[in-house]
Amino acid sequence: MHKHYRFKENNSLKLWERWVIASTIAQIIGWFIAVYLSQAIDKFGIENIYQILLLIGTLEGLLLGFAQYMVLRRHIRHAGYWVFFTTAGVLISWFMGLTVSAVIGLFYAANLHQKITTLIEEVALLGAAVGTVIGYAQWLILKTVSKQAIWWVFANALAWSLGVVLAFIGAGIETPFFNIHASLIAIATGGVMGIVISSITGIFLVWLLKPRLRHHHY
Repeated sequence: MHKHYRFKENNSLKLWERWVIASTIAQIIGWFIAVYLSQAIDKFGIENIYQILLLIGTLEGLLLGFAQYMVLRRHIRHAGYWVFFTTAGVLISWFMGLTVSAVIGLFYAANLHQKITTLIEEVALLGAAVGTVIGYAQWLILKTVSKQAIWWVFANALAWSLGVVLAFIGAGIETPFFNIHASLIAIATGGVMGIVISSITGIFLVWLLKPRLRHHHY
């Protein structure tokens, strides 16, 4: 009995670790692309904004969805749909205006003498909205796995709320030009965001999949 418990505990930790690593790598690449292409909106003009948002959302969604799929495919039947629903959730978020440009714009709104605490609250709500949309899209898959899967939506709302606040802080130290310094800041911001978001969602994922972990070996 004790050996069986340790086996499940070990599988839980490994699942969490794989989830954090995969999601963080995807978040770093996705945030880097998002920051770069968001700055391109100013360069190419507002008339191309929807094409740029479509490109950003598609790339970011595919990256995150595929990275997480590689972890989930051993635990969830038809896990390939995870990529589609994650991409759809990210795209919806971007076209709702829940973009990296909005985060950066909120930071520079401080120049209008708005209190920083109020801005952080707005950014946290922005992040919660992003997490709710993405979490709901992924819930459409997880609900076939666990009756408690609705908690996945709340977990993502919390995780993305904290993650986007960190992105807001990172936006405050970014340079107006995309150079090596700005690239390193974008990578660091994406990394911290990824670790925070995936650490929280990873805990809930392990909880939801725990009954299945006894059947899998790493």
